[in-house]
Parts: sequence; C-alpha cells; structure tokens
Amino acid sequence: MPVFQIRQGGTGAILWTGGAANEIQAMDAMAHDAGYHEQSDLPENMRCGLKVEALSFDTDREQGSVARAQGGRCGQFVMGTAINDRNLGRAAG
Repeated sequence: MPVFQIRQGGTGAILWTGGAANEIQAMDAMAHDAGYHEQSDLPENMRCGLKVEALSFDTDREQGSVARAQGGRCGQFVMGTAINDRNLGRAAG
C-alpha cells in the first residue's frame, strides 16, 4: 500500500502521513482522523492549498541519502497532530 503525506501548502506543515490506496483515500483518511466523515466535509478554507504527495522508500544502500531526503522510512505511520479549523487557521496565518 502506498504511503502518502499531506501538507498545508502555505507553511509546508505536515498534517497527516499514512497508508492509502490513492490520493483521494489519503485525503479521506486525514479528514476522518481529524473528526470529519470524509474530505468533502472539511471546510473549504481547510481544503484549499493542501498538497498530497506519495512517498517513495528506496531500500538501495547507494540511494540512502536520497531516500532520507524524500522521507525514506520503513512501514506506515500517522502523525499525532490534531487537525481542526482553529489550528489550520493558525498555520495559514
């Protein structure tokens, strides 16, 4: 399963990282973890500017520094940051 990272576009703050089948499911999972049913339930000001990126995990030792620069880690993880209107507004401002 691919691992995606969702960032707040203006600040680059990582809002969510985890496994999902595609970008849409990653956005839905982030929204669900933030207490919403799915991404369409997020307020427009929260959805605006979000960047979704599929992470790659290169296990070739010669490419080690590249993997680290691209967030190369093993396994699946989810950031423990609570996402809501208030702290996204604070990050954007």
